[in-house]
Amino acid sequence: AIGSSMAGASVSLVDFFQDAIRLVPSGEKDSESDRNCQSESVTSRLGNANSRVLAAALALGPPVILAYSFPGIFLVALEEAGLLGGVSLYGIIPALSIMFIRRSIALGDTDSKQRDLAMPGKLGLGDISLLLIVTISSGLILPEIIHLGKLFLH
Repeated sequence: AIGSSMAGASVSLVDFFQDAIRLVPSGEKDSESDRNCQSESVTSRLGNANSRVLAAALALGPPVILAYSFPGIFLVALEEAGLLGGVSLYGIIPALSIMFIRRSIALGDTDSKQRDLAMPGKLGLGDISLLLIVTISSGLILPEIIHLGKLFLH
């Protein structure tokens, strides 16, 4: 699972860097391109294969250096990303979104079609239960954020 995840993320990151390299002008202009206000891209100067190698080095070099410098950092990063991402994605953001939608409907900020839509799976106690979800989720995340802050400050 880790290998396939790493492969997918690596390929997309290399493609991202290669697209970014295509957008970077080379900085060197000859007299004809000065007159036309056009500059060639770094990709056209390096060639497509060399720009792919450069993109791979930019995308994969820093993580490899970090992994060799701090061998145990992967599990720490995985734990932090799982907790912070999961609780935020499945706890805080949905509850705040529902509260925002309910408030906009109550204030009449939406059109009549949206006001007539029934929300499936309503929680009992309305906004109180949503505030409870946000509070519990924030309570789970806050100690981790404080811990990460202490790590970065020392």
